[in-house]
Amino acid sequence: MLAEHDALYHLHPLWASYQSMLKAVQAGERFHASPQQSYAARVFERLDELEHDLGNLKLATRFIYDLAVDAPENLEIYRYHDEHFSMRFAVIVDKAHKLVGGSLLLKADKCEGHGANAFVVRAARDHYPEIAANLERLAALEANHKKNRKGAVATEVVDAVLDAGRLDELISKIVAALTALLLTLQPVYMLI
Repeated sequence: MLAEHDALYHLHPLWASYQSMLKAVQAGERFHASPQQSYAARVFERLDELEHDLGNLKLATRFIYDLAVDAPENLEIYRYHDEHFSMRFAVIVDKAHKLVGGSLLLKADKCEGHGANAFVVRAARDHYPEIAANLERLAALEANHKKNRKGAVATEVVDAVLDAGRLDELISKIVAALTALLLTLQPVYMLI
């Protein structure tokens, strides 16, 4: 899904050659990846992580919907999956910032830990304000979700069908935000 995005067109040949070299290593050969191939590998590894987390969001939403259909005695399990969704969303926001940090060749240690997301946004804003704006939109989606979920503790399982529908809509917005982010990263990828 994300890895096939047109914005990555210039990186695909580098990624393909990197993967070929990895197969050669498995066959016992040695290789030295070019800086461009290593760069493409890091970008695609981040995208793979993001796609995995998006899959987890979809799975949590499906569990929430299935629980709503079953019975109200599943309230604790429902809350567990709702919390899992929220945590995975936060992870996606962090990984999107790391994708941008790596794509802009920012210092890796600055893109990890406390304050990393703010660092990436500040660094991106200087030369790529559209990238910074897309990261801020993704973070705002997550902040809004957190604010709306504060009342989730009192939510009954019968409301979970509505919640699952809202979460499906939210996943669509997350995918759209990540897609917009890739589009704004395209000029960076074209320089590689």
